[in-house]
Formats: sequence, C-alpha cells, structure tokens
Amino acid sequence: MLRYMLITKVIALMLAILPAQVLAQNERSAVTSFDEIDALALMGLEQLNAPGAAIAIFENGAIVHQKGFGRSGDIGSKVTPQTPFQIASLTKSFTALIILQLEQEGRLSISDPVVRHIPYFRTSDAKISNKITIRNLMNHRSGLSTLDGNRYQTSQYRGKDATERAVRWLSEAYLESAPGTNFNYSNANYATLAHLIETIEQKRYEDVVRERIFSELGMENSYVQLPDQAGVKEAKGHLLWFGHPFEDHFIASRMMVASGGVTTSIEDLAIYLIAVSEGDPRIVPRSLTRSWIENRKRAYEFGWEHEIIDGQHIIFHDGANPGFRALMMYNFDARKGAVFAMNASGALDGNLHYGVTRFALDLPSVDISPSKLFTYLLWGSTAMLIGLSIACGFSIRRLLRLVSQPWRPGRILRWSTMIIPSLALAGYAFGLWFYVPRSFGVNFSAVNLFTPDLGLLLMLQIAIASAWAVLRFVALLRRLKTHKTETSPIQDRQIS
Repeated sequence: MLRYMLITKVIALMLAILPAQVLAQNERSAVTSFDEIDALALMGLEQLNAPGAAIAIFENGAIVHQKGFGRSGDIGSKVTPQTPFQIASLTKSFTALIILQLEQEGRLSISDPVVRHIPYFRTSDAKISNKITIRNLMNHRSGLSTLDGNRYQTSQYRGKDATERAVRWLSEAYLESAPGTNFNYSNANYATLAHLIETIEQKRYEDVVRERIFSELGMENSYVQLPDQAGVKEAKGHLLWFGHPFEDHFIASRMMVASGGVTTSIEDLAIYLIAVSEGDPRIVPRSLTRSWIENRKRAYEFGWEHEIIDGQHIIFHDGANPGFRALMMYNFDARKGAVFAMNASGALDGNLHYGVTRFALDLPSVDISPSKLFTYLLWGSTAMLIGLSIACGFSIRRLLRLVSQPWRPGRILRWSTMIIPSLALAGYAFGLWFYVPRSFGVNFSAVNLFTPDLGLLLMLQIAIASAWAVLRFVALLRRLKTHKTETSPIQDRQIS
C-alpha cells in the first residue's frame, strides 16, 4: 500500500511538473524565435545603413513581441515600440475604413458615383469620369494614372482647402482606362476620398481619423502628419545618399493626408491591425470583415492587398514616404500578424521591411538587400555621368581647336554634322528629365525627393548633355562662319 501511495505521488508530481516543463520549452522557443527575428532586423539595419526601426508581432488577437532598434534621429534618441513613424501608404486602409463606416451609417453607398457627393469632381472627359464610383476610388480602379496621383508629392501646402485643390486639379487629367476595368494604383484616388470624407463629415480629415479610429482604440502615439501636442519624440526621416543616411524630415502637403499622412507607433499600429483582423465592432464595419473572409485571390480591396503565399491567405500593405518605409502583414489562416517600420528610404533602402515581416510570419524568405533595378540604375547612372563628362571634355576641346581651321564638307553634310549630334544630346537630356521619371509614375521633382542621389546623377547628366549640345552647335556654327568669311561665294559654290 505504501509502495502504491509512493508511486501515485511520484506520478502526480511528474504530471504537475510536465506542463511547467512544456511551458518553459515553449517560452524558450518563442524567445529564441523572437531573438532570431530581432537579429535579422539588426543585421538588416547594419547592412543597409538605416538608423532605426521597430517591429511588433501578434497572435490570436494579442501582441506577443514588440521591439525598437537603433536611433530615431541624428541626436541618438533610441527607437522604442512607442516611437511614432510615418507609415505612408498604410494610411489608405484607415481612409477606406472610414468610408465603410460612413456607408454602414447610411450616409453614402460605395456604389455611388463620386459626383453625387462632390459635384465638381471630373477629369478631362466628364462624361466618363461621372461614372467613377466611390468603390472604384477605394480599389484603384477609377482609371486615374499613377502619375496624376504623384504630381503634388513635393508640395507642402497645408491650407484647409488642400483636399479640394487635389480634386479640382484632376479636371485636366486623362483616364488611362475606363472606370471599373483595370487596376492602376494612384494616390489621386485617395486624395479624392479625403475630400469626400471632409465634405460629408464637415471636419478636417485629421480630426475624423482621430475621433473614429485613434480615440476608439486608445492609440495614444498616433496622429496625421503633425502631432497634436508639442514635445512628441517622433522618428525623423533619413534619406540614403549612395547608401549613407542623412536626416531629412519631410512632411507632405495636406493633399496627401489620406494616401500617406498617418504617423503612428509600432505598438499602436499593431493595436489597429488586431482590431481590423478581429473585426472589432468599435471601428470595423461588417463589409470589411466580409471582404477579408471572401477575398482569397490576388487583389486590392478597401485599402488592403490580398495574396496567396505558400498556400496561405496573406493580407498586407506597404508604404514609402521620403525617409520612411513601413509594412503591415496579416496571415488570415494562422491569425498571426506583424508590423514593421524604419526611418530610412532611398534607392538603396532594400527590402528589410518585407524580409523581417515575412520571417516573423514563417513565410518564404525574401532578399533584404537593395533592389537590383535601383542598384543598376544608380551605379549605371554614375558610370554614364563619368563617361559623358569625359566624352564631353574631349569633344569640346577638339571643337575649340577646329574652330579656326578650314571646313570643306558639302552643305548638307555640314549642317548634318552640326545638328544631328546636338539633337541627339538634347533628346538624351530630355529623356532623362521627362521619360525616366514617368516610367516610375512620378515627375522629376519626386525623383529628387525620394532618391536624391539618383536625382543628382540624372540632373548632372542632363546639365552636361544640354551644355554639350549647345556648345557643340555654337562651336560648329562659329567654324562655319569663319569658313564663309575666308571663302568667296564662287569658291563656296564650287566646294558645295
């Protein structure tokens, strides 16, 4: 009997210890996993020369890990989970959420034509643009171009009528496709939604977001563009010049509030994504929850991108403002999400936000190093600048020597020699200024704003090519005049 009681106690003790051991193992595993995620973030920051970043991870509706890395500004202040970062285009989900709230309240329908609420909304063809619906704007299917959405990227206008201005500027825009047909990402869609919200609510967009989302969720370290009070220790934006960070904190115009204006901490952003993913009735309309459940294909809807990655439904959005990159990503099937932000951007800013976030969600890895396209573009532009400078120097030097020498080619060849190379150089300069930026959906000013090193290289090439074209033409023209003064009209006719 004593032996039986002893065995029973031993078994009971083992059963009591076992859960604790399993829990300890799980905790160690989780800590190890989080350590690996943190290590990847730190390695990436060092590799890309980015000053600071922050990450938060949540599972089943609760934050399980959050951490800041590096510094928030040049003065050396540390990044914490409470440090506000500009989250750029992640703002679009906030805007779309408010539109869906207004629909649930019966104040609009996303099937309404935009002109029903904003009578002066139109593009160059009013007959077609009158068919654009609110849903088209939310899902980037209005036909408005990427370029039209980026025309005011460099503006810092902060007037109360900023969102109205953005809408009225579209009166000369040309639609790239019929409304509702093709996906074409454009900030102009969300600039229009900002004005729609302000028109219906009769309040500034900033105040609407604060009242409807920030206050409801207790997001204490969040605001739109400018902090509500002084003394906020926000992360300062840094632009990478050839891979080296320099503080350059840019705050865009109010025309960009709905497409890229939210500034929030990584902790607050996780709280927001948890609320959206869990269908929190305080802020989430039923239509958004239904969209997340039903949308299992590659698509963009209501400010979110949907993809199937490794057989799992992934919902996400990334963003880039000058000096900032951000990403929020949610695994719908695993009920697990991650948010990431860093205060650096540029041609060589890499893919750290995707790399860390996907690693945190156990998704297939991606290369965090700088984009090959931009790497080739940056160093290719450097090589072109050097080559152009050398060629220009030799050419001008040779032309200056030839100015005083006789010139005897035929008249047609003479003018072709002067005009064709100069036109080619002028065309090269114009292409760099006009067509290269537009191939990325921006104008040249935006290139300078987002990638100043690349902008500088292009600008120097434009200056050298333009100067070379002019100097070449002037030098050859002088040579022609000198030759004419030294040759009689009869001789000139004989020569030609």
